[in-house]
Amino acid sequence: MELSLIISATVLSFISVAFGVPLAKKYLLSSGIYGKDQQKPRKPKIATSGGIVVLFGVLFSTMAVIGLGKILQVGIQNELVLASVCSINIITLIGLIDDIHVGEGIEVEQSSSNRLFEIMDVFGDQVEFDNPDIDRVGLSQLSKMIFVLPAVFPLMAVGAGSWTMNFPIIGVIEWGLFYPLVLLPLGLLFVANVVNMLAGTNGLSAGMSLIAALGLGTFALFNGRIEAALMGFSLSGALFGFLIYNWYPASILPGDSLTYLCGAALFSVMVLGDMEKFGVFIFGPWFLEFFLKARNRFEAHSWGLLEGNELRNQHESIYSLTHVFMDRGMNEKEITVSLMVLEVFVVILGLALFL
Repeated sequence: MELSLIISATVLSFISVAFGVPLAKKYLLSSGIYGKDQQKPRKPKIATSGGIVVLFGVLFSTMAVIGLGKILQVGIQNELVLASVCSINIITLIGLIDDIHVGEGIEVEQSSSNRLFEIMDVFGDQVEFDNPDIDRVGLSQLSKMIFVLPAVFPLMAVGAGSWTMNFPIIGVIEWGLFYPLVLLPLGLLFVANVVNMLAGTNGLSAGMSLIAALGLGTFALFNGRIEAALMGFSLSGALFGFLIYNWYPASILPGDSLTYLCGAALFSVMVLGDMEKFGVFIFGPWFLEFFLKARNRFEAHSWGLLEGNELRNQHESIYSLTHVFMDRGMNEKEITVSLMVLEVFVVILGLALFL
């Protein structure tokens, strides 16, 4: 019965997103929530913040399944699923705020109170907008880190995760309160941000997250972690539906709402399934991306400059995994496929090692 519910959740999330994206595109464009696809010849305006549709798919499928599971008296721990959904909601909201933040060219009277928080805007990113009096202004990096932290509280509230871990050679480590108070917040903060870092080509962030979600869902299912499997496969179905429109050439962009959603969802699945070691392993490509970006103090861009049909690395050195393939003369679609194949290999190897 549990397997039937998981399959139902996957199908529901896929259908809701596949049919919801066309409607969402019109709404987002008419609302001025769009971005420019920098790696296309004419830099077309495309609806962004596609994470909102994916969020709806995950919410619809998981809520429908836990409601049906309650009626059928299936042994699903609803509080764990609800805590995970709550975390995803919080962090997606932060991503949405970042996507839609528009600064108008008006003067704001300065006071001692807003001067105190000026540091919050020091690292804000600005993107050109058609109206010279309006700029697309992203949240600062400090703001994002602070606002993301509340998303971990629902997982802490239900005691999700394992406070003990068994490591080779070292043995069993009892984390105690260090796990919920330190490891959980740092883990969520890291995962959400590294998923956001490895993006820049059509289908990349959604495709990589889809493969990771399938891997985590499969691992959880084989280990009897029904709640984690439910969340993993619900996310997989939603991302697959989104990829239909986000694949090259994309007609909708993910925005921070999707990358943060994927980070929170993948982290929640890891924690619910007590599979942190497997999760860390399959996040290998994202770890590499983090260290590559750190070499340039996180100032490098993953996207490239279009030259003919190929993308050229706009930096003098390699500061992203996308740059590795750009230097080989690949086009945008080939870069996305290559990185997805890399993640497939990592996930298969992880399943072979940890199952």
